[in-house]
Amino acid sequence: MRKRPLGQNFLIDLNIAQNIIQLANIQPGEPVVEIGPGKGVLTQILIDQADSLTVIELDPRLSKDLQNRFGDTPSFKLIEGDAAKIDYASLGVGLNVVSNLPYYAATHIMKRLIHYRNQISSMTLMLQKEVVDRLTANPGQKEYGSLSVYVQYYCDVQRLLEIPNTAFSPKPKIDSSLIGLKPLPQPKVQVENPKLFFKLVNSAFFHKRKMLKNNLKDWEYLFRQESGQAQLAGIDLSRRGETLSLEDFANLANHVHALTAA
Repeated sequence: MRKRPLGQNFLIDLNIAQNIIQLANIQPGEPVVEIGPGKGVLTQILIDQADSLTVIELDPRLSKDLQNRFGDTPSFKLIEGDAAKIDYASLGVGLNVVSNLPYYAATHIMKRLIHYRNQISSMTLMLQKEVVDRLTANPGQKEYGSLSVYVQYYCDVQRLLEIPNTAFSPKPKIDSSLIGLKPLPQPKVQVENPKLFFKLVNSAFFHKRKMLKNNLKDWEYLFRQESGQAQLAGIDLSRRGETLSLEDFANLANHVHALTAA
């Protein structure tokens, strides 16, 4: 039996494909980028709606098929390559990204897209349901973690659609969800030093079950004792990272920055 390349599960449900394109809300003149078009189920709808469509496909065999099918359309451009390494700045500005992201590389590609957020107006991404649970989680929910904070810091996040595994061939063992990410003109919270902010966030979630005072050992010399409790920036460090909001993390990072930048 021929090995399925790159662990792909191809979307075959045309109603769901139509739904996804509708939710992507493509505007006239907006350049559209499709990542991982596979067998072209979304591509065949996008090509009629987009004034310009760039598709990025890693699999040479699929790339050839796509080029044969759509290559004669002037608005169509195919890039054979790895979506996690593409320079999205070279594709223009105001990009509307639509993708059924391959599960194995989804988070990596999404972070790459967020890195190029100034070029992108919106992303409509199909991901593993569990990943979308994490991206949309609120403080206090068990799915809430450093990835939730990272994406919500840079983007407005909206859960759009649940997609059963029967919509794909071969049928994966897991369900998928569609998420809408709109890069914000400014991050959701004001942070003096983003690098420090993310270092604190990652440390706070490093051991999920541990209290902040144990996860933030690198900054122990800044802790203050209040009524027998360790505190930092007015935050009780017997709390766990998953209870802190973006605002809490921003206050923490700005406090640490003020104390250490002097």
